[in-house]
Amino acid sequence: MEQVLRRHRNIWFFLKGLLGGVIKHIYQFEAEEADPGEGPYLILANHNTDLDPALLAMSFPDHMYFVASEHVFRKGFVSWLLRYCFGPISRMKGTTDATAALSVIRTIRKKTNVCLFAEGNRSFNGVTGPIFPATGKLAKATGAKLVTYRFEGGYLTMPRWGRSIRKGRMLGYCVNVYSPEELKKMTPDEVNRHIREDIFEDAFERQRLEPYRYKGKGRAEGLENAIYFCPKCGRHSTLHSKGDRFYCDCGMSVRYSETGFFEGEDAPFTTVRDWDNWQDGRLREYIDSLGDDEIAFSDENVRLIGVELRHKSRIVDSGKLSASKKELRVGGTAFPMDKITSMGVMGTYKIMFSVDGVSYELRSEKEMYCGRKYFTFHQMLHENS
Repeated sequence: MEQVLRRHRNIWFFLKGLLGGVIKHIYQFEAEEADPGEGPYLILANHNTDLDPALLAMSFPDHMYFVASEHVFRKGFVSWLLRYCFGPISRMKGTTDATAALSVIRTIRKKTNVCLFAEGNRSFNGVTGPIFPATGKLAKATGAKLVTYRFEGGYLTMPRWGRSIRKGRMLGYCVNVYSPEELKKMTPDEVNRHIREDIFEDAFERQRLEPYRYKGKGRAEGLENAIYFCPKCGRHSTLHSKGDRFYCDCGMSVRYSETGFFEGEDAPFTTVRDWDNWQDGRLREYIDSLGDDEIAFSDENVRLIGVELRHKSRIVDSGKLSASKKELRVGGTAFPMDKITSMGVMGTYKIMFSVDGVSYELRSEKEMYCGRKYFTFHQMLHENS
């Protein structure tokens, strides 16, 4: 174990010195040097870009382990390389994953630091999402310091729905350090409240206070992976993107500007956040209008992947993906909606979900489908059940 830890630390510091400057330049990232004091500590941060772990490492003087989504362990040689070099802790997307929590506690009790992205997801709309309710309990259980860390500018640098990195500005800094003694005096809910307040970020409010341009090609491309209802015609799955334009089959068209705001006479909203808030209300209306067996959403050419032990996977079925209030179906395989206990979105569009303790992934055979609409649909059904 000591030999493995030494290898991870040596690779960590070597790559940090070799690639740190390059990564900072690509993301136009400014990192404030954190001084959390003597470890071990648990770092909780918000999450917006693919390279947030590397960016966060620029702020800290010490080596740490990261909690990573389970799907990164199913990429063959790349996964082996990640395990060999960094030893990430696996967590199943869309779940609290008690095994991952125990691994975090054990790692910290071996006097090693751990970083966890508290939302468990990157933001689709520029606003920091909710954290898992068990996060505060986990922070207390480690018996270590809790360090909160906030990224600013990440969403506009690399929107989750986007297809490119934009040149602008991104900041990262330590917000607070809570001692084990302070954590003992708080309830888990109080710890959660501090975490939420410390890592919360609204990209568009930040832009209104401190406007900054994020330059890049194809700025609107991929927005249909986040926004799927048109406010002009009220329909779903009719939105498309090209260059800096986002438009609907009905004729509605807006421009996504370098500052991240929508422009144009047709612009129903000025931000992705506001459009998304309206979209949630529209989806609830849509759900109320549907019969139990009526298809809400569907997409062609989707594979159903079964995730097995030791990060193995197999194709279970393929064909048309559809969702109704009653079931989620791929080809000839159907799952009752009320049996799906958890669901999460991986990357831009892929869906992970669990049924009776078995995990599955929905992966497109050809073009991307909008996985977020299925995820939000399931969430709202679950809230109403």
